[in-house]
Amino acid sequence: MVYPPIQTILLADDNPDDCELVKEAWAESPVGEHFRLVNDGKQLLDYLYRRGAFLSSDSAPRPSVILLDLHMPFMTGGEVLMEIKQDSTLACIPIVVLTTSKAPRDIVQTAGLGVNGYIQKPNTFSGYLQIFANLREHWVEILDRPLSGSGGDWSGNLAWC
Repeated sequence: MVYPPIQTILLADDNPDDCELVKEAWAESPVGEHFRLVNDGKQLLDYLYRRGAFLSSDSAPRPSVILLDLHMPFMTGGEVLMEIKQDSTLACIPIVVLTTSKAPRDIVQTAGLGVNGYIQKPNTFSGYLQIFANLREHWVEILDRPLSGSGGDWSGNLAWC
């Protein structure tokens, strides 16, 4: 099976310090063509459904992968994850949880919803560089093996999704 390359990474995170570290790591070691950022669950859904500030495909290219924080305002990462995985047009977008939580409850719950990975946020810039290196190196495994649950069907082609 041939998988598409990483084109756009979409980070959903409300912590400005974490967002800045990710942006700096991206600038030093980009993983794809585009990096986009939203700051809460509502903005994430607006981006994916191209609503509000994200009406055009130029402002909201379809993400190759979503890095999702669980603890965000307006809608939690878990609430957004449930909505994404219930929508057949979005369910196949790979989602990697990137959060401060290492609570077994959060890990099990998100795995049951079909996330493709779960990473505890690093405390350093080099930790974020390592996340991008791992994403590049393990892209096919991330696509092939959702942790569990309804991670969407990958036909080796994003066009249907």
